[in-house]
This record gives sequence, structure tokens and C-alpha cells, in this order.
Amino acid sequence: MKLIDTIRGWIFYLLLAVSIIGLAIALIAAKPFLSLKTRYERICRPWAKLALKLLEIICGVRSEAVGLENMPEDRPAVVLCKHQSAWDPFWLGAYLKRPACFLYKRSLNRIPVFGWALWSMEMLAIDRSNGRSAFENFMRRGPEFLERGWWICLFPEGTRVPPGEHVRYKTGGARFACATGTPILPIAHNAGHCWPKNSVAKHPGVIRVSVGPLIETKGRDPKDVSAEVEAWIEAEVARLDAEHEAA
Repeated sequence: MKLIDTIRGWIFYLLLAVSIIGLAIALIAAKPFLSLKTRYERICRPWAKLALKLLEIICGVRSEAVGLENMPEDRPAVVLCKHQSAWDPFWLGAYLKRPACFLYKRSLNRIPVFGWALWSMEMLAIDRSNGRSAFENFMRRGPEFLERGWWICLFPEGTRVPPGEHVRYKTGGARFACATGTPILPIAHNAGHCWPKNSVAKHPGVIRVSVGPLIETKGRDPKDVSAEVEAWIEAEVARLDAEHEAA
């Protein structure tokens, strides 16, 4: 079964690579003519859904979500999401109610084709080696995206963390949310069981996603907010893991 999962994984990645070439061509060609939001809704969101559909058809991995009603219709939000694998950005890009603006390493822009597509969307690229100045750049540019109606998406763990492991959450997302008075939308999931970190193999199954209620930040201490986010996400992940083991 592990060999089959690996073969399916390679087939998925091959088709995903082909789709990324098409994505990059479409985004770069449309850049002079369409707004960022239009490019996102007409090109990026459909592509993210296509990637998830390929994952389902080829690898037998699908997702089910609860709490979608917690996504606000007419409010800005900072999305803080569990980070277990490379699956997370696909789901966020496909199903958040507003365009997703990701905070990511500027070095990703140098990756052929994929990096060009990422660059064309003008999201929040930072140079982590610059330390404090990188965070200050995020604090300066982030509100611009909120004003445009985008949701800022971050992974507070800072790295992909396999199921059953835990790292202390970074407070950057909470600090930004508190500084701008923007509510936080916490999202938990157990994608690591089907799409493991650093693995080509994709294991058939259902990835369960839970979208939590908004966490208000106005006038609050960022450390308290970060602790609340971490407690909710980790408790929800533990619940999802228990359901996975029982299935």
C-alpha cells in the first residue's frame, strides 16, 4: 500500500507541475490587464480547487469542513491556521470567503515557474534573515491588503509540524491583528495524516477541517490572544486526531 501511495503521489505531483506552468502563464499574461482580486478569483481560486480535485481523484484524499459559517461576510480577518503539510495553502486559497494573502519567504520567488506565479500576485514576501525589519515591513504593508478586502493568512507554528508533535506558536500574527484591531479566524485540520510532511506518498482518506469562531483582538494583549489561538487550534486538532484514530 505504501508503494501505491508513493506512485499516486508522483502522478499527482507531475500533473500539479503541469498545472503550475499553466497557472504562471495565465497570471503573468493577465497582470497588465486584470486587477489583483480579479486574477485571484478567476485564476488562483479555480487553480487551487483543481489541485484539490486532482488530489482526490488520483490519491483518494478529500476534505470535509465544519464551521464555515464562522467566516465573516463583511469583516476583515487575520487567518491563523494549523500547518501540517503543503496541503494547507491549497484549501485556504480555494475556500476562504475572501482572497487569501499569504506571508511567505521572499526566496520562494526564485523558484522557476511557481515563484514567478507567486511574484505576480504581489503578496507579502519577506526576507526572514532581516529579522525585525522583515516584521516591520509586514506591519507596514499588511493593512493595505486588509483595506482591499483580502484576508491575511499566516501559519503561527512557523514550520510544518507532523501530527502528534507540538511547537510553541509565534506571536507575529497576533501582534499584527492586535495592532490593527482585526479579528482572528483560527483554523484547525489534520492534513498531516493524508499528506505527510516531506513525503511524496499521499494516503487515501478524509482531511477534516474545523473553522473556529472569530477571536476579537481590539485592546487586547498579543500574548494573551496568541495563547487563546494556540489553545483552541491544538484542542481542536486533538479532537480531529481522536476521530481519525477511531475511524
